[in-house]
Amino acid sequence: MKYKTKFAALLFTLMFVSLFSCNQAKVKDETILATDNSAAPDKVEPVKVEQNKPADKNQLVGNWVRTDAPYQIEITAVLEDGNLKAGYFNPKSINVAKAMWNNADGLLKVYIELRDVNYPGSNYKLTYRAEQDEFAGEYFQAVEGNTYNVAFTRGK
Repeated sequence: MKYKTKFAALLFTLMFVSLFSCNQAKVKDETILATDNSAAPDKVEPVKVEQNKPADKNQLVGNWVRTDAPYQIEITAVLEDGNLKAGYFNPKSINVAKAMWNNADGLLKVYIELRDVNYPGSNYKLTYRAEQDEFAGEYFQAVEGNTYNVAFTRGK
């Protein structure tokens, strides 16, 4: 009796696997037929996808005003080595310890670190959004230890 149960289970498993395999071959054949347009009289050309143009680093140059406060970033030069010549104003000048940019997957990214009285390492991590001609990202306020979402628009 014990062997009959094992044999029946084995037989059932083999039938199931065989049935499933045959069904998969049928689905595969139908998929090939459905996607094979070689016999179709009116071939459809593939859609051409436009690739994003590489971002122009020179778009970073300018006077940028934060949207929620009168703070300003002034970028006067974008250097090939990844550095920026930049100033920060609140409303008076605050020392910029580091100002860098990079092009990550076609997106221009900016990092600005401040080192001054009441600015012991506060920093901005921003991404340039060409369609809106603005920066968006985060401001880390070192004294409070808080991070805020911020945006900058181009000043006139």
